[in-house]
Amino acid sequence: MKQFKRLLAVLLAVSMIFALAACNSGKDDDQSKTPDSSQDGTSGDKNNDSQAPAWPDGKTVTIVVPFKVGGNVDLCCRIIADELGKVLDTNVVVENKEGGGAIIGQTYALSQAPDGYTILAQTSSFVTNILSGDTEFGMEDSIAIGQYCFDPEIVVVSADSGITTIEQFMEKAKSETLTNSTPGFSTSHHIASLILADAHGLNFDYLHTDGSAEQTVQLAGGHAQCGLTTYGGAATLIEQGKIVPLAICAAERSATLPDVPTMAESGYDFVYGAWRGFGVPAGTPDEVVQILSDALKTVMETDSVVKAFEDSGFPVAYLSAADFQQMMNDDYENMSKVYHLLEQ
Repeated sequence: MKQFKRLLAVLLAVSMIFALAACNSGKDDDQSKTPDSSQDGTSGDKNNDSQAPAWPDGKTVTIVVPFKVGGNVDLCCRIIADELGKVLDTNVVVENKEGGGAIIGQTYALSQAPDGYTILAQTSSFVTNILSGDTEFGMEDSIAIGQYCFDPEIVVVSADSGITTIEQFMEKAKSETLTNSTPGFSTSHHIASLILADAHGLNFDYLHTDGSAEQTVQLAGGHAQCGLTTYGGAATLIEQGKIVPLAICAAERSATLPDVPTMAESGYDFVYGAWRGFGVPAGTPDEVVQILSDALKTVMETDSVVKAFEDSGFPVAYLSAADFQQMMNDDYENMSKVYHLLEQ
């Protein structure tokens, strides 16, 4: 009997040990669960919660062109926008806000939120407008994204002008005043004409328009005798014989216009061109600027874009964000030295 009681006591003790072990095991299982798991079954994985969608997160990116539809800058931006949208995996649109020699569009773009969703199409007018003192913004209010094109100026005349050579043009502009069509006051074409006139004693009466498309129409219609422009914006009218290219303001002849001499070949030392690129409002995050700069580089190396630029007569010349910023700063310094020509 005593042995039976001792056996029963042992069995009860063993049962209690297993029961306690089971309770402790249940507690350990509860403790192994994620502390911030919620009752609705959502994961408490901090890594997943902190993974914000990468910019641009499907939001529309707008390129603001401060010139009318159909001009050189507008055409370039529309070629780029389509491919840029593919690279960024989002919708990229072009919005034209012309007027005020590009000041209206520039002011609008740089007053938008610094989040990368508004991009300004920048040209030399950005620099000259700041130098004019008529803007609410300065060089420090824009961050460069990159340059996509450098386009040498071409001296052109209306077919109705009767001028057929650069030598004839130079002599006539010295002896009389020629009406010179520009895409707007202080634009690169206007400045190129001012510098050329100042260097060689030429006389121009300027007809300012609201973009390169209107500039060339004025020339083709005989409302102006001459102008400085780039091939892309005048290509169709040159091919139609309504505008005559006399000389290119580059170090070498253009493959697009192989029969047109350089200014240097004609005895005039003058190299000048229009640069084109993109910027965003100051304060835009560095990582967004880098994404846009890298995307632009990819776009400008894409076969379809290279061909579209070539077919339109726009030379591809990519510069990174840092290099483009430096180029604009240098242009600002250089233009400061000749800006007095715009005030005459």
